[in-house]
Amino acid sequence: MLFNVYNEEKPAGFFINEPDGLYRAILDADWILYLLLPLLLLIVVLGLMYFWHLHEIPKHRAEHKKMIQAELVSALTILGLFEHWVWAIALFIAYTNWDSVEEFFVNILRRSREIEPAVVQDPSSASNAPQTQQAVVQEPSSASSAPQTQKTANQEGEAS
Repeated sequence: MLFNVYNEEKPAGFFINEPDGLYRAILDADWILYLLLPLLLLIVVLGLMYFWHLHEIPKHRAEHKKMIQAELVSALTILGLFEHWVWAIALFIAYTNWDSVEEFFVNILRRSREIEPAVVQDPSSASNAPQTQQAVVQEPSSASSAPQTQKTANQEGEAS
């Protein structure tokens, strides 16, 4: 007898690749299943615990930072069990530095409200000549610490 299959004895040569020796004794022993079943259950439980802790990272991060959005992140984390993209949003919210984001947008709004300097024109030249804007051109200075001289574009055109 080689193995019992459904309580029927199978003779040697019934299987194509028959195990030999110790391997054959282990496969035919029921006691090995009694050892493997608790080991398998332990591995499954440890794996589930690991993935649960991994899943709760955004919630713990939000609570550690004492964020206002901590409850939102907690709810998104729970919803992330069913919809995985929601978990990604919770992770994004938990790891974003919202003070920097706020400062970025406040700076944009402040710059948009600043009044751009208007071009000041001489009132006497405004009525007589066509309006031209005068650009300020800086000449490269020498190696000394002398102050730089500035010429307008019209003065350079007259000089040449």
